[in-house]
Amino acid sequence: MDARRLARLALGACAALAAAAFAPAQAQSDLAKAFAPTGTLRVGVLMVTYFALPGPADGLTGVVPDLGRELARRLGVPAQLVRFDNPIAVIEAFRKGELDATLIGITADRAAAFDFGPVVLDLQTTYLVPAASPIHAIDEVDRPGVRLLVPARSAQEAQLKRTLRQATMISVAVENPKPAVEKLAAGEADAFSHVVPMLVSAQRLMPGSRILPGSYYNVPIAIGFAKERPAAVKEFAAQFAADVRTTGFVQQSLDRAGDSVKGVVVHRD
Repeated sequence: MDARRLARLALGACAALAAAAFAPAQAQSDLAKAFAPTGTLRVGVLMVTYFALPGPADGLTGVVPDLGRELARRLGVPAQLVRFDNPIAVIEAFRKGELDATLIGITADRAAAFDFGPVVLDLQTTYLVPAASPIHAIDEVDRPGVRLLVPARSAQEAQLKRTLRQATMISVAVENPKPAVEKLAAGEADAFSHVVPMLVSAQRLMPGSRILPGSYYNVPIAIGFAKERPAAVKEFAAQFAADVRTTGFVQQSLDRAGDSVKGVVVHRD
């Protein structure tokens, strides 16, 4: 074989190798553009203690910041963690095109504003009652005359609207337990429904109060992403959710968070 033919073969082999290397890199680049079209993954972080806490140098710690940064790392783009005080603000930000992703409880109004991928976490939900309350179990709450404080436009509110038959529901703020505790202390309500980590915070504000054992509903916390994104975004979100659950990434993040995430558990299929 002459030298020219050898050279052509060598050049062809190099081109094939370069193309093979370029294909997955190009696919990753296309996926990143689809998921984060601005070049930065804008992650909405609901500022409740079981999702995120202020960290050093004005950063954030907690399971949602950990997952947001990891999602951005796998996409090969920077992460921008955007803080929100309530779920309504998260909805509005998606509608305005200001967010690419979040991790939050699934509700109908949120699903109308952005798409959900698979569930990653479960939030156990129960009730807080005053020390002198005759209520000692979850199944004793749904009775005539029981006034129940429920966080407005929350996943647990949607669940209770489907299941309660006799108790009266009173809406309160979702992100701050203080108003609910004040109503309980003033005798204006008989029980407070929320996820366990929020009830732990509320219990500290009301000495002697009791958190009823068990969970009447596990709020599903899933990856949310902007609507009208390519199918590859949904597929990648599903792969990411499965991987961070099965490899222990989520559990390790919860372990680092400690008592602030009591009642938050890794979702099991």
